[in-house]
Amino acid sequence: MSIFASVSLANDYQDWINSQQQQYKQYKKSMDDEFSDMLKKDWKTFQLMSTPSPYKDPKPLKLPKLQKPISIQKDEIINSPIIDIEPIKKTVIVKPVQVKKEIEKKGNLSNLVFDFYSSNITIQYDKNTDFTLQKIDKNNISNFWKMMSKTNFTLLLDQIQNEKENLNLNDWATYQLIHKLGMAIFKENNNANLFTWFVLIKMNYDTKVGYNMDKIYLMSTIENNLFQVSFFTLKNKKYYILRADGQTQKIGTLYTYSGDYPKAINKLSFNIYNELKFFKNLETKNLTFNYNNEKYIIQTQYSQDLVKFYKSFPQTDYNVYFKTKSSTPFSNSILVKIAPLIKGKSEIEAVNLLLRFVQTSFKYKTDQDQFDYEKVMFPEETVNYPYSDCEDRSILFSYLVKNLLKLDVVAVKYSDHLATAVALSSKISGDSFNYKNTQYTIADATYINANAGTSMPKYKNSRFKIIDFQ
Repeated sequence: MSIFASVSLANDYQDWINSQQQQYKQYKKSMDDEFSDMLKKDWKTFQLMSTPSPYKDPKPLKLPKLQKPISIQKDEIINSPIIDIEPIKKTVIVKPVQVKKEIEKKGNLSNLVFDFYSSNITIQYDKNTDFTLQKIDKNNISNFWKMMSKTNFTLLLDQIQNEKENLNLNDWATYQLIHKLGMAIFKENNNANLFTWFVLIKMNYDTKVGYNMDKIYLMSTIENNLFQVSFFTLKNKKYYILRADGQTQKIGTLYTYSGDYPKAINKLSFNIYNELKFFKNLETKNLTFNYNNEKYIIQTQYSQDLVKFYKSFPQTDYNVYFKTKSSTPFSNSILVKIAPLIKGKSEIEAVNLLLRFVQTSFKYKTDQDQFDYEKVMFPEETVNYPYSDCEDRSILFSYLVKNLLKLDVVAVKYSDHLATAVALSSKISGDSFNYKNTQYTIADATYINANAGTSMPKYKNSRFKIIDFQ
């Protein structure tokens, strides 16, 4: 084949590539135009509702306390395996590095720098991203979509994905990042919600916007259950109202559209599969407890940025809290400090020591008394706040047992209380039950001075639900 023929083939191939790209651009433009037209059509009124707290009865304001722990029988200690764990080495904290991928930047761009949980975020965006929302109605919402669809929004999507990977952001954190970017660009919440809606749809999330009076609301389908958060049902799907601060609000009714954007089918998730890289703004706190007449002081460290992020969490499924991996600074402190205390002890003594630590290192107060709303806490939050209740302590205790003793744990939910149960390696006397051919022993992290196998008197013969988060 001659050189001229090779050049001709190369040119033909490049022409074909250019043709395909042009057709794809036209296809996307057609989708955006059709969606914009749909937004101008009839919107409907929807009545919002919310799912209440998962407790049937209010949590007890005060809990019983054993004046003296029930002694462990000698044969149970002998039959319980000895804990022999290697010293836990601190994990090196690898702080996020702003690895900027090569992103093609075209057009007239503006540069924006803003803080996101103590990380400086730099974003470049199309200067044509400009809109004045003079009136809140379907026509102006359609016009906003049309404006955004004509900008270089793919540049935004690439940069947002880059920051998401740099900081290991989950869906909820990614939503917050986009909303904060929207606030930085538009300086106003209604436009920020419209901006976030556009970006999330372009990221293939099933989101909508609605309005009533002078407010625009962002809504999304959610992979998890949310409690005390307003939602409406459309086409057998729940759309929850999103707020970046996570605060609940009663809305009543709003107007929204029933159409869908092609490929925008993903549900927003609250699951945290990877450790969020919020390693700045660290706080240190000492926790004190006694076990077998010996006093221990555990120095913990955690990120206030992470606590701030967790505060924005609406209440969701217990699995999210029990399965989330705690941060490296927290694990480096609490696990490293407690590991030597249980080394050489029998398994049952180790479990009881962990119980006593969680039972007595914190003051008890219900969420309603502390926050004025129901809030389930992650382990770092339990250490941070002055008070905690049954769920928070159960989550922290489960984290310690799984990471230090490598034992299976399930949650035990009563009508107004939450405890845990541990799959011990040997049998002990006390309260236990069989689940999936495994014997689990009750371990109540809120019943002060109670050893494994001891239930609160109120719940000794009560019905309960097992929450399996393995």
